[in-house]
Amino acid sequence: MKKYNQIVNEWYVGLRSLFINYIHKRLPALRIEDIEDVYTETFIAVRQNLLNNKVASGTNWKAYIFQIGYNMSINKMKQESKLVQASDRPSDDDVDADEKFQTQMSLQDLIDDSDDKEQAEQRIAVLRREMTYLPEPCETILKDFYFGGFSMAEIMDEIHYNSVASVKSMKNRCMNRFKERVRVAFKMLNLID
Repeated sequence: MKKYNQIVNEWYVGLRSLFINYIHKRLPALRIEDIEDVYTETFIAVRQNLLNNKVASGTNWKAYIFQIGYNMSINKMKQESKLVQASDRPSDDDVDADEKFQTQMSLQDLIDDSDDKEQAEQRIAVLRREMTYLPEPCETILKDFYFGGFSMAEIMDEIHYNSVASVKSMKNRCMNRFKERVRVAFKMLNLID
């Protein structure tokens, strides 16, 4: 039993941050505290499955744990959404403002990460340059949302999309592309390790 507990503890400690990031990226509406609860519940379920011989030999443990946790997270979100009254839900503008603030802070962290003023200026120049290399509608969406103060509905009208949800989805894809471009550019210029 001691060896079993050691193995579970190794997996539990080793996968914790990866699991939280994985779930948070896929289900950003789920609070971190809830994801941590789900993580613990996942290991309880895995243990039960092991004790009941419901796990096939040769199982990819990381994938198995993450899949169980993902399914539990979806169930948790469904439960939470039933408990939350429509009036208690944040408006899209509140969510957008919070996301905008978090993104601007993470971009600011990229710039402020250097003690060297010249390197910080180089990073700002790279951010500006990489923004201009984004294809349309990405450049318009990101500039309007993060720097222009436009709402998703206003951006939807400007770029002629059919729904706010499709604009949000496109904005997320564009921001991911932008972050990757910036990361690669910073590496090439030795601005990060």
